[in-house]
Amino acid sequence: MQENSVYKPVDKSERIHVLDALRGFAIFGILMINIQFFSGYSYMVDDVLSQLLLADWNTFFNRLHAVFFRGKFYTLFSLLFGIGFAIQFVRASSTTRSFTVHFSRRLFFLLLIGIIHLWAIWFIDILVLYALCGYLLILFKGFSNRGLLLAAFFILLLPGLNSWYLYAYDGGYTTTLYQWLSECWRDLDLPTESDQYTTFRVYDIAAVIQSNSWSTFLTFNFLGPLLRGYMISLDGRLFKVLGIFVIGLWTGRQLLINKIHENRPFLIRTAIVGLLLGIPMNIIFAMETPNILDNSWYPIVDETITTFRYIILTAGYVALFMLLFQTGVKDLLNRMFSAVGRTALSNYILQSIIGIFLFYDVGLGLGKHLGLALLTLFVVVIFLFQIVISELWLRRYKFGPIEWIWRMLTYGRYMENRIE
Repeated sequence: MQENSVYKPVDKSERIHVLDALRGFAIFGILMINIQFFSGYSYMVDDVLSQLLLADWNTFFNRLHAVFFRGKFYTLFSLLFGIGFAIQFVRASSTTRSFTVHFSRRLFFLLLIGIIHLWAIWFIDILVLYALCGYLLILFKGFSNRGLLLAAFFILLLPGLNSWYLYAYDGGYTTTLYQWLSECWRDLDLPTESDQYTTFRVYDIAAVIQSNSWSTFLTFNFLGPLLRGYMISLDGRLFKVLGIFVIGLWTGRQLLINKIHENRPFLIRTAIVGLLLGIPMNIIFAMETPNILDNSWYPIVDETITTFRYIILTAGYVALFMLLFQTGVKDLLNRMFSAVGRTALSNYILQSIIGIFLFYDVGLGLGKHLGLALLTLFVVVIFLFQIVISELWLRRYKFGPIEWIWRMLTYGRYMENRIE
């Protein structure tokens, strides 16, 4: 592609449709995990958890989520994000300077959308981190396929190194973030779970969720970027997302050039290895840490292996999904996931709005009553709602509402969205 080429969105005939369905599948899995944070379940003390509705099922669903959902769907979403940008790289002959400018512009507006989501709606935003990692991804566009895999491997070792640093230096730089967060929490007079503590604790977030004050909600959102930054720093999330993006870049090349999504033998091997290796690995690490390993090097080993076990099982999910997409189940998968996948950005933000409305006390305040079994049922109901509204929207419009705005900002011109 020449330097003066005009960029335009991917034509419908050029889409790899299984990716739309996979993106919808990822949105479903992300909701399954995020609902624990929307409701405050992840921030509650054990005594409170034991009093929730159907609390006797909490342990079973905790383990179910830990093995099959936790980490796997942000991994899938990150992989698909990397694949999407990789497809743009390949289509635009990614070594041209003009593509870098275009790609950077696209990321800039994604960053703005993420900042609005982070500050105005929900503090556990992933879009800001995606945009920042996207800028770093540009550095890898000229790497060979082997170079991409090697780079991804070494990047994904960095969360373990980060964990070692925090362990060896008593929190390191995160200590400063924690102290700043505690001071801001007190200065802003945000509620706390207990009056006995003067420093921030994760349980205090539950107190915010269970406050019916809009002033508290907005004040907490103002503090959201600092809290989110602190949380990301603890597990080296930037390295995890960037490493998966790089794998996504490699995968996107393989999809376009080698058509791996149509290669049944390759998909069968990947599904078998991913599921048979990934499920046992995730079961082992979902178990309670033996007491003998507490306060030892075990957390460092765990952090080092965590992303790899997520990726292995996610690869199994993707391969199995692509195999099913080649069978008579394809129509069912399309109906369940494709419409949501085509409007993934809008649905991701919509989930935040729905979650706050249903579970925060500024909304219906259901979060303080529901155990994880009922929260899982809510995921199914919410996602069915998203399927219906996504289908209805796409009957009249080409893109989801936020996707449409993002595209117009990226391409710098008005684009008709209504289907004629």
